Amino acid sequence: MRRSILTALMVLSLAAPAATQDTDGLPDTSLSGNFLPKVLETSAVHRDSLMDMIKGKPGLPFWVRTLVSQPRYVALASEEVVVSGERRQLFRACEAGRCDASRLVAIFSADGKHAVLKVSDAELGVKFFGDPTPDELVALAN
Repeated sequence: MRRSILTALMVLSLAAPAATQDTDGLPDTSLSGNFLPKVLETSAVHRDSLMDMIKGKPGLPFWVRTLVSQPRYVALASEEVVVSGERRQLFRACEAGRCDASRLVAIFSADGKHAVLKVSDAELGVKFFGDPTPDELVALAN
């Protein structure tokens, strides 16, 4: 019984975004530990900034074009990164079954309104979207 309660608590802690206290004592939603499919499903701001950035752009793998409508990719938990002194959310994802050949790194501003993207594909090459700044390029490369 105790083991099942511990398991349930672990699952709940992984499913819910972590909250921290900022220096003002106000709740602050964590930028790490989130998954891209869920963020795109629940946040219109993130979804719109990503789709506006890639809409109509040539040379994208099919799985990237359909990130929102057909989330058939492998996504890692987001990481909080600091770019130019600002907190950002970094996501990594890859095409299911082809992770070595086709992957992406996306960085969103904390509010989700700004995004930059790096897509690396063995057949299509490496492409950047969202006009990343030099600091954003460094973060996308890591």
